[in-house]
Amino acid sequence: MPDIKHDKIRDRAYALWEADGSPEGMDKQYWERAERELSEESGLDISEEEASISPIPLPVGLPGNS
Repeated sequence: MPDIKHDKIRDRAYALWEADGSPEGMDKQYWERAERELSEESGLDISEEEASISPIPLPVGLPGNS
C-alpha cells in the first residue's frame, strides 16, 4: 500500500482493537479498518474500483490484436 507504512497500520489497528475491548479473532477486520482510516486521512482512494488492475492493450498489428 503506497504512502502508508506497515507500522502505522499496525499501531492504528492495535489502538482500535484496544478501544473496542480487545475482542479475539478480529485481527483482519481491525487491520482493514486501520488501512481504510489511514488512507482516507492521507487522501488515497483504496476502493475496489480504484484497486482493480486493467489489462494493458496490445499494440495494433501484433498477433491476436486487430
